[in-house]
Amino acid sequence: MRRLLEIRGEEFPIWLAHTGKGYVVHARGRAVHCSLTRSHGKGAFLLELDGRSIPLRLTVSKTATFIHLYGRAYEIGRTDPADQQVEGGTGTGQDKILAPMPGVVVSVAAGPGDRVGKGQTILVIESMKLETTLSAPRDGVVAEVPFAPGEGFGLKDILARLAPEEE
Repeated sequence: MRRLLEIRGEEFPIWLAHTGKGYVVHARGRAVHCSLTRSHGKGAFLLELDGRSIPLRLTVSKTATFIHLYGRAYEIGRTDPADQQVEGGTGTGQDKILAPMPGVVVSVAAGPGDRVGKGQTILVIESMKLETTLSAPRDGVVAEVPFAPGEGFGLKDILARLAPEEE
């Protein structure tokens, strides 16, 4: 099965093949054997990846999978290439940081008017009793951070917005 995964605005074409014991993911010229088994706790899983065991938490929506791994949250958008041709593309952009799951803002490291570099922390959130650092998807200037520390937010709420890039 062919899919396009989108992570932080970058698309990754993959092929996924079921092996009976798990899957083989073909991406970027590599084949990686993997399997996913439930662990203890809501949304807790153990990812077996080429012989390594990696604990993670995840939740799945209709169009994306949200993964909490090593203290960071990732939204992995899934697109069937056939759907993309019909709809004319995904067009997500890199100006918004969306909530990967409902939670509470713990701290804000960069506010409106602050210049940030790609990967720089903008805010820290807490979801499912885990703290997650949310970082700038690109270099730019913070335009908006609508939630203050202690305030709650919902899934896919905009937690920060960067000013549009100037040409």
